[in-house]
Amino acid sequence: MAAGPPSTILQRTDPDSPPLLWGQAFPAATWRKILGARTILVTVEGGPASLLGAHDGHVRRLGPLVDGRRELSLAEHDEDWFWVEGEASEVTWTLSEPLELPPVTVVVPTYRREADALAQVRRFLAMDAVTTVVVVDQGGTLAEHRTFAQLQAAEPGLRLVTQPNLGGSGGYARGMLEADPSTAVLFSDDDAVLSEESLRRMLTYQALAVVPTIVGTPLFSAQHPTELIAHSEKVDARAFQWRPADRMHGTIELAGTTPEEWTFLAAHEEANYTGWWGTLFPPGTADDLGLPVPLFLKWDDAEYGLRATARGYVHVVLPGTAVHHPPWSAYRTQMTWTARILHRNRLAIAAAYGAGRGVIASSLLHQTKHVLAGHLLTAELWENGIDAVRSGPESWLGDDLEGARARTDGAEIVDHWHEQNDIDTDLRPTHASPLPLPTALRRALLRVLLPDAPPRMVLEVPADEVHWRTTLGGDGLLVTDADGQVEVAFAVHGSAMRRALSRTVRSHLDLARRWPELQASYHRALPEHTTRSSWAALFAGAEDATGRFDPRGAARSRRAADPRGADSSRPDDSRPDDSHGRS
Repeated sequence: MAAGPPSTILQRTDPDSPPLLWGQAFPAATWRKILGARTILVTVEGGPASLLGAHDGHVRRLGPLVDGRRELSLAEHDEDWFWVEGEASEVTWTLSEPLELPPVTVVVPTYRREADALAQVRRFLAMDAVTTVVVVDQGGTLAEHRTFAQLQAAEPGLRLVTQPNLGGSGGYARGMLEADPSTAVLFSDDDAVLSEESLRRMLTYQALAVVPTIVGTPLFSAQHPTELIAHSEKVDARAFQWRPADRMHGTIELAGTTPEEWTFLAAHEEANYTGWWGTLFPPGTADDLGLPVPLFLKWDDAEYGLRATARGYVHVVLPGTAVHHPPWSAYRTQMTWTARILHRNRLAIAAAYGAGRGVIASSLLHQTKHVLAGHLLTAELWENGIDAVRSGPESWLGDDLEGARARTDGAEIVDHWHEQNDIDTDLRPTHASPLPLPTALRRALLRVLLPDAPPRMVLEVPADEVHWRTTLGGDGLLVTDADGQVEVAFAVHGSAMRRALSRTVRSHLDLARRWPELQASYHRALPEHTTRSSWAALFAGAEDATGRFDPRGAARSRRAADPRGADSSRPDDSRPDDSHGRS
């Protein structure tokens, strides 16, 4: 049989996608942005099937697929989605044009999660598009791991680089340095599962785009695989906080739904960054944009997206693809050392990008809610982050990566706070959470005014549900783990609330007064810290401190680093601390 004309598969049914319809349906509204008025071909295998479309929440039945195929002109159809109903076992969407896809380098930072790293490497090495997997081990355990060493010996595409713990920023920056500039580069967490079909679709979309396009993935829960956690996002210019760029608000259960119900995915605004749990950069991105800001973790992905947007890059989160990741705990994000870095980095990046004082007003509002809701540890961590911002970039930017100071400094605050505030877990809950809002607010305000007293209103809240609304009004708080066991118990005292409110008002007034000065200093500092030379100096400083850094990774690599890579002068277990999680 003669070969048919050259063509490009846009997508085909993804057997690894739960729910299955998410991986089968064709998101025409998103593909239309790069395909324009071109014609696509849908083919099915396995039995008779009918074609359906959805536009603005309404289903359109487009008839049976005669002989298992049909051509669709995107100029004649305005549907947001197409999908197939019937007995078909596989659905393929094709463009009648050839397309050459670049190879992919995958960058996976890891910190003492050997099993996760090993599983991740095996998944990526099995994918046709992936030529190289760069594992940046920041815990120093993989070089001596027998199974990993065996895999490394058998796989020339696997490269292991060992360096001190420099956080997500340091891991991804090192991976960018190691990657061949002619390859597309995928950033992936070590516990984020991306299917081969999802990666192939992302790569195809990126290669078809006329302008440089950074492609991200919708985020699903690993524990509940049909729950969509996040989709397209942006940094809001006024409050300088990430939020949906579509109409999605909160986790969405997709099981049992069909595309006409997915109107919440329609773009409301343009995304200006993608989360690094699964982001694909086009070839040459690091040469064009530089490397991440050395923030250890949190906001490095958002800042890089803003930098790319300013240079004309487009950000797309491709519906139908998926990365499954363990969900982040609200308690562990808000009441561990990461909260300090999260808020510090948000304010620093806001200043660098010229955000107005709306971000300061937003910070003050949230700090007030933290205090009233009894989240005094969060308030303490945020205040420490504000102090760092006020001290200027020269006092911390890049320096606190060495020796993981970004982590240890915050951990000391957390440990000290718990020593002073934790109470006997014999405390028992007295009321269900949340309290009615008027009651909760009244009790919180009275507590600020009245002398300290033993807790009378004790609330029990699961760690995943810790929020200002669930704890507001409680005199005592019991935070429980997934098994219902008390993880931490503490009282909320009016005297501590008064001190916290006084401190936060003073710090925000000073922040507002000095904001123009801070804008200028951070705007100057960021570009100085994103060059190859600045990162090389940072890596060298880490080596001086620990003696473990190999500048090219050659001692732990199966092949020599690309000459255009690290030496070029051209432009956690379940720890949430090494992730790029939500606040």
